[in-house]
Amino acid sequence: MRTAKTALSVLICLLIYKLFYYLDMRYANSLVISITHDYLLGTSPSFACISSVICMQDTVENSVTFGISRVLGSFLGGAAAVVLSLINANVFSSRADIFVCVFGVVFLIWLCNAIKHKEASSITVITFLIIIIGIDFARPLIAATNRTFGTAIGAAISILINKNI
Repeated sequence: MRTAKTALSVLICLLIYKLFYYLDMRYANSLVISITHDYLLGTSPSFACISSVICMQDTVENSVTFGISRVLGSFLGGAAAVVLSLINANVFSSRADIFVCVFGVVFLIWLCNAIKHKEASSITVITFLIIIIGIDFARPLIAATNRTFGTAIGAAISILINKNI
């Protein structure tokens, strides 16, 4: 049953992204749809799908725990990437990339431990690194927002499906 629920949650994530892509193409002058598609969801459903797979657990309670951990980790990693990329660009003129990455990893692991969410540290660091050194380095705020919303959508869908099916 868990396999079917996981596949269903991935399907729903894909359909949501396809729907907003279609709506954005169809109603390109709609500010609400464009903002939702471009800035909140982004163009790729990958983070929502990954989150829905990880959050589909054997119990609803475990799904909620994994969901909270994923969303919190995505938010913290994204926020740190935005702040540290701005500091790096404006203070160090991008000469301290390696230092910023290493400092961010150490700080984020420490932060997750300090707020008693040690289980979120790996996704926090992964999100941070994807944004700070990945493809989305040029637009860290949009990337962080896309990842956090995508992760939240995937987690919510998994939790709803796990609870109701």
